[in-house]
Amino acid sequence: MELVIALIVIIVLCKILGVSNEMLVLGGLILIELTVVLMMLMFSYFCVRMLFAKRREARFTRVDKAPKGNYKVAYYEVDGCEYPCIFPSELILNNKMYRKDCTCHVLMSRSGRRVFDKWTVLTCLIGFVFSAFAVLFAVSLTMPIVAGIPMI
Repeated sequence: MELVIALIVIIVLCKILGVSNEMLVLGGLILIELTVVLMMLMFSYFCVRMLFAKRREARFTRVDKAPKGNYKVAYYEVDGCEYPCIFPSELILNNKMYRKDCTCHVLMSRSGRRVFDKWTVLTCLIGFVFSAFAVLFAVSLTMPIVAGIPMI
């Protein structure tokens, strides 16, 4: 809600200062593009971290509150110690996704304090691919506008 109010105040101030509608739309597109680029960088950071992680056999133990944060994460037991997953757990289908009756493989982070489970790996890979396509699409839309090339 605060974000919406802040955007309305910024738009009103820009209109009072005489900023054209085209520049406001261009500014909005650039903000959206910046957000998508930051999202792609986040997913690429986690993909690189997964490349240097070590594969370990683990057993799911529970879904509980994260050590730092207000969200719930899955906990896995690896070599007798319990480690939280690096991403939050899903709110639905927990009994289908996380099964206590079988062992699985996780990627142990280099620091050894967090793990990447199969759902985190899937989220990172799909998130990186889709955000990369979104960045390419956003750049293809905004570059002609920034360069002053008339759109057909």
